[in-house]
Amino acid sequence: MGPLSVQPSEFLKITVILALAYFLGERRDKKGSFGNFAGSCAIVAPGALLIFLQPDLGTALVLVPILFACLFVSGERVRYMAVSIAAGFACLPVFWSILKDYQKTRLLVFINPDLDPLGAGYTIIQSKIAIGSGGLAGKGWLNGTQNYLRFLPERHTDFIFSVIGEELGFMGALLVLGVFSVIIWRGLRIISGTKDITGKALAAGVITLIAFQVFVNISMTIGFMPVVGLPLPAISYGGSNTVATLTGIGLLLSVSRKADI
Repeated sequence: MGPLSVQPSEFLKITVILALAYFLGERRDKKGSFGNFAGSCAIVAPGALLIFLQPDLGTALVLVPILFACLFVSGERVRYMAVSIAAGFACLPVFWSILKDYQKTRLLVFINPDLDPLGAGYTIIQSKIAIGSGGLAGKGWLNGTQNYLRFLPERHTDFIFSVIGEELGFMGALLVLGVFSVIIWRGLRIISGTKDITGKALAAGVITLIAFQVFVNISMTIGFMPVVGLPLPAISYGGSNTVATLTGIGLLLSVSRKADI
């Protein structure tokens, strides 16, 4: 949009949370019905499918835990969710066949980074080197060699945590995790202290969005998960993600005003 670059899928995450919260709140008298479950899936499915076709597998996957979190705190039946998860695992062979070649390579490299050390596995290897070389206290602000000598690709977006680990070390990484832990803990308190289903679903969606992105982003930088292209909320470079994250925090605070905490 002229000089302004916008990523619509980032705002879709917030839109889906709002839509789910409204839908489940309006149908509170039908709590636990299959209609609520099917309707919630119908809200999430179009956006998830369109994002997947971009293709952007990471962002599409974010919508799944958001859906289940909103359903769970709203009192919907766990049985429906368990069956859908089982069906998802059963469809993995079909899912694998429709993935792009580079997505398949990422998953294979996750199992064995040495499979393509100069290609798809290069980023994971360099990320581990960066984090490991930081030690306890790090190399110091702006002194990370893997970062500033450009050995680490995507260091300002998907692999920003690798830069934190290299420059600020274990203590700096622990501090970042501590800040996110406080946000998530406060969010859980808001969920438990909110009696309104709309508020519960809204708070659960926002907290799940933040927690899932933090977990996946940090896990992929240390090789515990495949690279799926999810940013670290409010830290990775990107205005759309930052605005969406802060919008979610604002919605969370609006729910907390009426919560018993």
